[in-house]
Amino acid sequence: LAQAIGLEHDQPAHNVASMRATFTPTAMARVLSLVLLVAFASTTEAVSASRVEAVRKMIAAKSLAKNGLPDPTCATGVISLKDGDGPQACCAGYCGECSDYPTCKTVRGQNSTNACCKSEVLKMKCGGGTPANVCLKSCEDAVPPCVLASGEVFTTPDPSARTAGADCNEAVTAWRSKADAAVEAGSKPPAA
Repeated sequence: LAQAIGLEHDQPAHNVASMRATFTPTAMARVLSLVLLVAFASTTEAVSASRVEAVRKMIAAKSLAKNGLPDPTCATGVISLKDGDGPQACCAGYCGECSDYPTCKTVRGQNSTNACCKSEVLKMKCGGGTPANVCLKSCEDAVPPCVLASGEVFTTPDPSARTAGADCNEAVTAWRSKADAAVEAGSKPPAA
């Protein structure tokens, strides 16, 4: 480590004054970058899971919007809880949740009232008195924020349901064994 940061290895470790004298600007820069790298790595682990999901949903919603495709099941947004007989709201994916929580009006430091606050999303529904140029369409015609179809209860997928990721390692093993069998069969001479 001493050589990596620019200390001369023949200096006694207890001689602090001589250690300070041997730190070069390059060595200090290496130490600082190492400390910053460790600090950055520890903070990103805590934030990354929810942030990655929000970014994934945002990219998926932009892709659907670009292609003119709707999101009828709110797969790229956040579904509100069912409340009475009215429709459910589908808030933008970056909101984190779709309810009237205290900070729903300023998510990420921007005005997100009509994208993250459940009651406001429902008020902005087209055909409910909101001007046509700012109203929110049904999710059958648009991407989040939008209003889900009335009379149907939408829920998030069951986290214990089987998905492709659940048996990924088994799928790889099965594919490799099939590939090996195909290569073996192809390398044998044809029967006469």
